[in-house]
Amino acid sequence: MQTSVVTGNPVFLDETWWKNDPLYHLPIPADAPILLAADAALTKLTVIIAKLTLLKRSAALRRKKLLAKIQNGEEPPGKDPQAQFERLEAHIRQQVNTMQRELEAWHRGLPGWFGSLHADQMADGEEDINQTDLVEIRPQRYPHHSIAVVLTCAFATHIQLWRIAYPDEVHPPPRIGALVHALLRAFLATPQTADAITISNVWIAALLLRNQYHREWLEGQIRRRIQDTDYFCWKFAYHGILHEWAKLDGKQEGRFKSIPKGSQEVVPGVSENLWRADGVMNTTLSDLTAEDEDAGSPEGQKPMYRFTGDSKLFPTKDSDSEDDELEPTEGTTTTGQESPEVVKRVPLYASFDDDY
Repeated sequence: MQTSVVTGNPVFLDETWWKNDPLYHLPIPADAPILLAADAALTKLTVIIAKLTLLKRSAALRRKKLLAKIQNGEEPPGKDPQAQFERLEAHIRQQVNTMQRELEAWHRGLPGWFGSLHADQMADGEEDINQTDLVEIRPQRYPHHSIAVVLTCAFATHIQLWRIAYPDEVHPPPRIGALVHALLRAFLATPQTADAITISNVWIAALLLRNQYHREWLEGQIRRRIQDTDYFCWKFAYHGILHEWAKLDGKQEGRFKSIPKGSQEVVPGVSENLWRADGVMNTTLSDLTAEDEDAGSPEGQKPMYRFTGDSKLFPTKDSDSEDDELEPTEGTTTTGQESPEVVKRVPLYASFDDDY
């Protein structure tokens, strides 16, 4: 599951296999031991994350196909390209909204004590990391580090759903900035033995840091983990983070220029995708059309491998019928971005609003 989050390839097998773990069907009672509750919570959450990998790939392919059809003049005369894009985005936001409600139901199924030792972190919230004067991010306190591990995955899922809905938005709204803050605080409460799970979550949050002093702070945290563990996944993530920050800032220094020779030898196709970290990093239309590619690199010379899987949960193309109606979703906005309202602390429950 974590590899799929990084590569951009959907999780393997289909949804019937995702739910084979007996813990998926286990209700989590209030008196459950902490480790059992954490294990069951993560098992249930990974099913949602598996769906997310399918939805992200589906959304990317549909956007790419529609863009190619319009650029190649394959659309019938009289069809408004802008209206088609808006219709596609409304479909994608509706699917994201459905998954957001699944994530909300997952949160509601957790015991009341399964969270931070802060009075009520979900209701009281966190500061938007991009609109705070705090220079150093401090760890949150939890009853056990396993709870922090699970919540880094949950916060990263919220963030990724927003990125699917708004791939070209580079300035995250306050509620997403608050989730980035909460994720990094939860990460600081995890031990190095959990790094295999938390690395991709930190990576997802890091790409939305806009203040240089927060970036430098995170660089220091990652370097310390590398010095202590020499874990190659941290090195990989570290350079991926630096690459995306360089792209965002319009700099050439620090970017990937090509895939190192031999990286494709482990699993042809898949290994190149792993190096690109398509699932974590590529979200915008420019990524889909390879506008930021180095023409001399292997990435620009052949298409990337895509595992399609057996799931039919999300289509790779939308119906051409103009009569197809979007399912009504109370409170859902289908156009425009949410207002950038500045608040000191943003309740994490705010992410449960149907505002995609």
